[in-house]
Amino acid sequence: MFDVLAIGAHPDDIEIFMGGAMAAFHGQGLKTGICDLTRGEAGTYGSAEIRARELSKASEILSVEKRVTLDLPDGKVQNTESTRLKVIKVIRDTRPELVFTFADAPMRHPDHQNTGTIVRECCFLAGLKKIDTGQAPFRPSACIGFPELIPAGEPDFVVDITNFWETKLNAIRAYGSQVTAEGENDGNTKTFIRSNRFWEVLEARAVMAGAKVGANLGEPFFSDQPLRIKDVMAPFIKQELR
Repeated sequence: MFDVLAIGAHPDDIEIFMGGAMAAFHGQGLKTGICDLTRGEAGTYGSAEIRARELSKASEILSVEKRVTLDLPDGKVQNTESTRLKVIKVIRDTRPELVFTFADAPMRHPDHQNTGTIVRECCFLAGLKKIDTGQAPFRPSACIGFPELIPAGEPDFVVDITNFWETKLNAIRAYGSQVTAEGENDGNTKTFIRSNRFWEVLEARAVMAGAKVGANLGEPFFSDQPLRIKDVMAPFIKQELR
C-alpha cells in the first residue's frame, strides 16, 4: 500500500507541479509513486524514448518507489471507459492513501484538464466492487489537486518545500530535452518550458505559495474535502522567513 500516488498527463508534470512535495513526502518516510498517462511523444522537443530515459533519472532523484506509464496518446487524453479502467487498475494496484492530480480548474493544456477529471472520477470508481478489473476494490482517502504554473484562487494548503527545492530543480533538469540548462541561450526556443523565463516563473510560484504560510518556498494544493486537524495551532503558526 502506498501513502501517495501522483498522477500526471506527461513525463515531467509531477516534477514541475509538485516535485518538491514528492521529495518532502519521501523525506518523511512516506511511500510514494507516480503514474504518467502518456509518454509525452507529441512534445515539440525530444521523443518518447528520450523522455523515458529522462523519466527514469528524475524518478531516481525523487526516490519514488514505483512509476507507471499508461501509454495513452499524448495530446489526445480522453475520458473514456478504457482510460478509466487503466487508471482504476493503477489505483487498485498501488492502493494509495492520497492521490494527487491536476486541480479542478481551467487548464491551458487539454491533457491536464482531462487528466484531472479522469483521476477524480477514478478515485471514486475504484471503490466499486462491481467494476471488475480482477483486483480488490479500493478507494483513496482523498484526491488532492495541484494547479498549473500560475495558480488561480487561494490554495487549501501549502507544502513547505524549502529544504527540497534543489531536489525539485534537479528532477526537472533531468528532462534535458524539455528545459534549458543553466546559462543556456534560449533565443530560439519554441516552447515556454524550454526557456529561461520558465525557471523564473517556477521560482516565483514557489515563493508566493511559501509566503502564504511563512515558508521560504512552497507548493500549493486544493483539497476535495475539509481537512481534519487535531493540533489546531501547528498548521497556522508561521515560521520567520529566512
